[in-house]
Amino acid sequence: MSVVVHEVVLKNDEHFGRKLPPHHLGILLAELPLAILASVSMAFRNRSQVKGRRPGWLARASDVRFVDHQGNGESVLFFEAPRLGEAASDIYAQQAMFPEADDRPNQEDTAFDLLGDVLADIQQRNADSAHFDPSLLRRITCFNRVFKKGPYNEIDFTSRRFPTKSPARFTPGLVESAKVLLGRTPSPQRVRIVGQLDGLTASTQQFSVLLDSGEKLIGVFADEQIDAMQELWRKRVLVLGTAIYRASGRLLRIDAETVKPGENEPTIFSRMPSPPRTKFDTSKLRKPQGPKSGISAIIGKWPGDETEEEITAMLEELS
Repeated sequence: MSVVVHEVVLKNDEHFGRKLPPHHLGILLAELPLAILASVSMAFRNRSQVKGRRPGWLARASDVRFVDHQGNGESVLFFEAPRLGEAASDIYAQQAMFPEADDRPNQEDTAFDLLGDVLADIQQRNADSAHFDPSLLRRITCFNRVFKKGPYNEIDFTSRRFPTKSPARFTPGLVESAKVLLGRTPSPQRVRIVGQLDGLTASTQQFSVLLDSGEKLIGVFADEQIDAMQELWRKRVLVLGTAIYRASGRLLRIDAETVKPGENEPTIFSRMPSPPRTKFDTSKLRKPQGPKSGISAIIGKWPGDETEEEITAMLEELS
């Protein structure tokens, strides 16, 4: 299997070159493969968290190897990664679930391109992105350990679609953006969905349901459900599971626990699930204070010469 060499540049103010401090480098080498695995899974399966046995194609596509490092000022790490078309050839050999909108990654890409897509959307705070889910956002926030009290202030890497002039980039600001998006993402909720089982892909454990309204939603199922799912192909089904949302509040997918015949189920359950009450974004509470805002706007403004009776009367009037 042919591989592509990728450069990961660690930028810092102390110009370590080849002589890298091991602690934060070790954290990076531990976190990077996990983020890559999650990004590949997300791109192909619409979910980043790997449950159960890892498919062979996923293990191959996310198999990156640290092969060397150099540096003269900036520190440069070198990784090898296989092209997706070779590593996941069995996936590309199958017909796409929606041939009219085949969104599978380019076969010439590697896992670093997919991670780059994730970082680009987080950097732009794209709340409607399909490149990440809440689990992947949490994974990106783990890179805070790389930057926290560490020597690095930026980590760039190159790939086919993220060349040297416009590399994919990790920064403390990007980690903060991931936290903000995660804080805006509605909590998962239990749902009951009825519709026609319209699409099914065994290798990526994905399915689609055509609702009575004509809308389609995407779901993922457990590996052991495949035989039952095939028997329900093109039939009306009842899906019991958990709705996972984007940061925008739109549905991302359904994590199905049970898919069974639903011919007698009422139409009321054949609709796109709405998110629960939106999470309160605590980042909106952090407002800078100046001489005319916050506590400064209050101090010295109360005359202080009112009697207790006058204060009580004013409070009663406000209540």
